[in-house]
Amino acid sequence: MAPPPDDEQDPDWRMTVNLLAIVAVLALLGLGFWMLRELHEARKAQDCLSSSLRNCRQIRVP
Repeated sequence: MAPPPDDEQDPDWRMTVNLLAIVAVLALLGLGFWMLRELHEARKAQDCLSSSLRNCRQIRVP
């Protein structure tokens, strides 16, 4: 079996890059879920308004 090439990257650097990739993927997933939730809320509001209802938006009182 041949030894690994000398130009192989440092294992610590590879672990850092892998962790950064995981963080980036998780951030994209979070952004995607947030966007889907916002689109769902906008669709619900638009459906309510198109049905000629007046109380589509509820005001929350603290």
